[in-house]
Amino acid sequence: MMTNLVGKWRVAQMPDFNNETERFEWTNVEVLLSRDDADKDTRLMGRMQIVFAEDGTITLLTPIPEEATQEEVDAAVKSGQITLKDGMMLMGENHWKVEGGKNMADTGLEGEVMGEKVGPWEELKEVEDGMIEMAMLRIARME
Repeated sequence: MMTNLVGKWRVAQMPDFNNETERFEWTNVEVLLSRDDADKDTRLMGRMQIVFAEDGTITLLTPIPEEATQEEVDAAVKSGQITLKDGMMLMGENHWKVEGGKNMADTGLEGEVMGEKVGPWEELKEVEDGMIEMAMLRIARME
């Protein structure tokens, strides 16, 4: 049964390189964010919210960094460096659709990879525990 995507989702898992197995493994975002060596991009992605709207829009939002002052936020908005939406930083917008009984997302990627034509639409696959795999993220519905 296909999942109804409409609503707010959070990043639940991200790939992480395991030095022992020398492979990437899906790791809970709480584990990644608890590490002292988590980089800025991991922190931004790990706290991201994904909103699927009825109109087929996907909105990617992330909280304003805790260390940012209101003055810095105001200056960044005024200069056009960031856009705020629902009190969070807008990371991007894209589209989703249902096609052939499958949830599909526009990756924005089109062309050739290793001799095969790709994109821009990619199936959003349901994986364990009701999570959806979307690009390099596994997302879960927010409570």
